Amino acid sequence: MIAEVIFTGTELLLGQTLNTNALHLQQSLASLGLDLYYQVTVGDNRERCARAIREAAGRADLIFVGGGLGPTEDDVSREALSEALGIPLVRDEAALAVVRRFFDAGAIPMAANNLRQALVPAGGRALDNPAGTAPGILLEDQGRVFFLLPGPPVEFNRMLDELVIPFLRQRFPGRLGIIRSRVLKFCGIGESSLDEQLAGLLKSANPTVAPCAREGQIHLRLTAKAENEAEAEARIAEMEAAVRQRLGSYIFGADGETLPGVVGRLLAGAGQRVAVAEEFSGGLLAHLLTTDPVAREALACGVVVGGQPPGSQGTAPPPELFRPEGATLKEKAGRMAAAVRAFAGCEIGIAVLGAAVHPGRSDEKMTVCIATNLAGAGREKELQLWGDPSQAGRRAAQAALVLLWRSLSR
Repeated sequence: MIAEVIFTGTELLLGQTLNTNALHLQQSLASLGLDLYYQVTVGDNRERCARAIREAAGRADLIFVGGGLGPTEDDVSREALSEALGIPLVRDEAALAVVRRFFDAGAIPMAANNLRQALVPAGGRALDNPAGTAPGILLEDQGRVFFLLPGPPVEFNRMLDELVIPFLRQRFPGRLGIIRSRVLKFCGIGESSLDEQLAGLLKSANPTVAPCAREGQIHLRLTAKAENEAEAEARIAEMEAAVRQRLGSYIFGADGETLPGVVGRLLAGAGQRVAVAEEFSGGLLAHLLTTDPVAREALACGVVVGGQPPGSQGTAPPPELFRPEGATLKEKAGRMAAAVRAFAGCEIGIAVLGAAVHPGRSDEKMTVCIATNLAGAGREKELQLWGDPSQAGRRAAQAALVLLWRSLSR
């Protein structure tokens, strides 16, 4: 079965309100194996909302409209549904009881405009709303089912979970299934290279295989549709095995796993700690490591260095941490990684060092060198980064984390 979702509210189009209802509804539809091909947002305009409903009815079996069930003039979902289907609105006693309940419970006078909330398209029925004054609406018309749900998340989610989903399970027991996804996470490979090496697999229909580029990573979503969870999981497992056979060396984790978390577990498993020296990335690498509790425990120290060593000595970081002279940028990064490892007295040192080719330009090109030192064995990598220095710093920190992961997992 195909579902389509329409959310109403000019505040959504203006970016004044975050649509959290969308996420909950999308996950609920996937749990029933329903295909969702379109999701539309329209402002508080009856004509445009009615047009969206007509278009959805032309391509979907289930149409959900979220929001627009309040008592004011800008709440137009009821009228738009009536206009789109040519079905008149009538006073519904069950809907009126839902509206009155709120006011009666608080001994609050009900305004006349609240009576609009008791209107339901002829042949439809009201859905109870224990959390508010706006009844939902369920209408079956010409083989399609329309749901109108109130906009406030606490009301929307409760009505969806307690009334709509149980209705669908009971009404369409033989037409529902399940949709499951697994996300494989890659680093150290570009999106175009991944696309090329997975060419045939990306055309799979069930499960579908879709890449999404993130900063310094690529997430590959495997999504299977099946009659039951076991079948869906089996389809995903088969596709995951095929992907790993081709590109397993670039996969650092899956689903909720993070690169700092994976690095942290590798460090903990080996009984190792890491120290970082950062000039170009300004402490962002240390910050990434502290986002995971295991990696945080494995971080011995983080040093953000400037151009000159401090005047005092004793327990101060050694001068080698501050751009060693007489060497290339890559050699300096290697020496800094060794110096911070020795300073912290731990097993691994990593350094991020960079220089702008054209300082002061907004499109400046930056050369960044990252070095790791594991028990005296060094490894360096040079990058060319462009653009905003703060963004380049984040990318450099991410690249350093990738290099650390590769050093630990090889």
